[in-house]
Amino acid sequence: MNRRHHIQQLFAALQRDMLPSLLYVHENDDLRLIDNVVLQVLDRGEEPTVKELAVLIGRSDSRTSRIVDALVRRGLVERYEDERDRRARRLRVSEQGTALLRRILRIRVDAQMRLWEHFTEQEQQIVLQALELFAKAARRIRDEADPSVSGRRFDDRPGGRQGRRTGGDDQSR
Repeated sequence: MNRRHHIQQLFAALQRDMLPSLLYVHENDDLRLIDNVVLQVLDRGEEPTVKELAVLIGRSDSRTSRIVDALVRRGLVERYEDERDRRARRLRVSEQGTALLRRILRIRVDAQMRLWEHFTEQEQQIVLQALELFAKAARRIRDEADPSVSGRRFDDRPGGRQGRRTGGDDQSR
């Protein structure tokens, strides 16, 4: 069995066994995968325009605009006028959207912690190291996909809030 096939089988098994426990989060909130992706991207703290968001999620401007419109109507995303360019409208996750993301994360972590209980201490250390490597690789992929991100300072510590500017350059909401 080649490595790609083995990894595919492992991820498929994890999804089969874990995803059903996460489904009710999305069902109760009627949150589609694309909505979740948009909220996660906006939660990085960049506050893009619809056009910039479209590039980040790989969708057309018009499709992205419709997705954002629906999230704004639900109170999960806010639009606001850019102070430096009054023609530009920027996007950010609303307090309600942030609360939803935190609830989803808490439920996902709870499910993963149930797995954690089945590891030995040594296995836990191995899994932690692997997760840190995955997180570093994900940041590299993010930076390659969006070079504008790599020039900004983000809180990339394990457990840190991804995308929130660190230091004094944080914009107030």
